[in-house]
Amino acid sequence: MKKGIFYTIFILLLFLPMYWLNKEAFIRHQWVPTFDTKDKEPFGAYAFDKILNDSWPEEYLHNYLSFYALAPSDNQYLSEETGEDYDNDYDTVGIPPYYNLLVIANYLYLDSVETKILLNYVEKGGSAILATNDISGALQDSLNISINHSFLYEDLINLSVKQTEENIRFCASDSGEIVLTLPQPLVKNYFEIPDTVNYTYFDSLYRISTVSDEKTISLRYAIGEGNLIIIANPLLFTNYGILNDSINPYIWKHLAYLEGKPLMRTEYYEKGSQGGKSQSEFRVILRERAFRWAYYTILAGLLVFMIFTAKRKQKIIPVIRPPANKMLDFVRSIAGLYLLKNNNADILLKKQIYWGEDLKRKYGIDIVNERRDYDFYNRVATKTGQPFDEIRRLFIDLEVINESTFVPDYEMMRLVAKMNKI
Repeated sequence: MKKGIFYTIFILLLFLPMYWLNKEAFIRHQWVPTFDTKDKEPFGAYAFDKILNDSWPEEYLHNYLSFYALAPSDNQYLSEETGEDYDNDYDTVGIPPYYNLLVIANYLYLDSVETKILLNYVEKGGSAILATNDISGALQDSLNISINHSFLYEDLINLSVKQTEENIRFCASDSGEIVLTLPQPLVKNYFEIPDTVNYTYFDSLYRISTVSDEKTISLRYAIGEGNLIIIANPLLFTNYGILNDSINPYIWKHLAYLEGKPLMRTEYYEKGSQGGKSQSEFRVILRERAFRWAYYTILAGLLVFMIFTAKRKQKIIPVIRPPANKMLDFVRSIAGLYLLKNNNADILLKKQIYWGEDLKRKYGIDIVNERRDYDFYNRVATKTGQPFDEIRRLFIDLEVINESTFVPDYEMMRLVAKMNKI
């Protein structure tokens, strides 16, 4: 319990100072093009979508659907990239022109079936704006154009300060001679149109806007009853563009081609079908600078804490020494006790017991139960290698000792020495 309280206080001490130091910090924008409807940074589309939703005369819709998904469900066809056959003639199917389309993406790739769906949709009366840095796939082949994208993302970081400006001229007959001044880093892309243009899929090609050196940056294809508008600088269709008084007229001039019908924006070609679900669970914390730095500080603090507490905690294992042999000390204590009592006879009697056991174990001589006669003394002398007279004299001296016998010290030492010698 105490550790839990300590850890809680430790985390708060890390979190609160970082939050307090950064809550009034200067906001630094992320100049990364996302075109995301949830992104409030300059090149997101949060404000862009919100303003369109509030101001579009008809309904404004937003989704993550591809051109395949937008087509009616009864049109069963597959992309030729799957290698499978399809039953219906995809030249005659497509998206119903009940609404107009808006696609904003960094890079736009359409396969042959998607291209057919889009062109059939426009031919039947729908209009679409494609704002992208690059076109590839079957759509590029069909329209026979390409985009020269020469801008650098490093240039976008400097948009917070005043930039070199570029004059943009609207050359469409229905827009009049209008000139707008826009930041040059946002209008560096332009179209490259060959001299011989393939008119298979459109009736006429019109320039909508050009830069000062007459390079086209937006154009319109008239296809049947509708219009396909392609814009080479999608960064204009962002929060930064819609909130900038010098840029938003450019946006509204192009969106005017889509008026009269509900407007649908799809993010499929930038975010994919799961784009709306790809947000991190920590987006609330990571979105704000103060919370973000406090979160990073907590992670760093926990990492340091784990490093310094990862060492295993345990008591020092004591050195266990083997138990000492105290037998000799015990013997000395007992011997000292006997010497203190001066009971030499008892010492000789106990010594005689252990001495008799040694003789029985080594030589098979039982001094307790055997009769002590000439043969006994002779056998002991023969087996031990001692003189017969000394053996006989030792046993005679030991026989006369009992518990009440007084034995002087020198006599005890002499008899013990004799027994040890044998």
